[in-house]
Amino acid sequence: MICIKIGIISIGNEIVKGRTINTNASDISNFLTNLGYEISYILACRDIKEDIGDSLEFLFHKCDIIITTGGLGPTVDDITVESIALNLKLELVLNEYAYSEILKKLTERGMEFTPERLKMAIMPVGAEILYNTIGTAPGMILKYNGKVIFSIPGVPSEMRAMLPEISRILGPSGMEYYSLEYDVKGLLESKIASYVKELIKKYNYEMLIKTHPESRETQNRKVTIEIYGYGKSRKRLEELAQQIKQEIDSIILNKL
Repeated sequence: MICIKIGIISIGNEIVKGRTINTNASDISNFLTNLGYEISYILACRDIKEDIGDSLEFLFHKCDIIITTGGLGPTVDDITVESIALNLKLELVLNEYAYSEILKKLTERGMEFTPERLKMAIMPVGAEILYNTIGTAPGMILKYNGKVIFSIPGVPSEMRAMLPEISRILGPSGMEYYSLEYDVKGLLESKIASYVKELIKKYNYEMLIKTHPESRETQNRKVTIEIYGYGKSRKRLEELAQQIKQEIDSIILNKL
């Protein structure tokens, strides 16, 4: 049983309206899933305080860890930290560590410390910073009522650079994740659906099975079969996946 549940909020008008593909959410999810964490929700919302607050409020009741991406920069639509503070009713103050980091980077790069850039150092009371090794805007860690909120930049390279630090802070998940995928040519997904349902029940939902059609049903049929699950032992997960694969292969060979 997985105890720690994680929710992701991708913030930005460009994501919601489809201008930018939400690769951040998939990268975060893939990274943490392979460390044994369960990603329960992925949300996207506009750069609007009420929308950010609503998204945060929803996940606060569902998840232990919340990760937000986007909205940490100096522009007028970068309002993630402000929106989090507003939703949690926390005072915004100058974070001295964030200020010193921003000042150091701007000085090294010959850039001016403008009032807009000062905004990147304003955080809720009690917040800690996540160091940004690439850009100027630091990330934020905020612990509140037993929950942990990570706010990281929306720039993909900056976001990815912070993931190892997030995993270090979270520590071991206590769970293993394993996935086995393989392609079957000539298979119609609907033909195997009932067998997949029964196999999942047979293995008491310890492993899940997902079929992904890779072509049209009427021609060049191909289905990718994914067998995956979480558990305490990776060896057991691998053995279960192989057992299920053998049963699926037998069904395809003898019944379909």
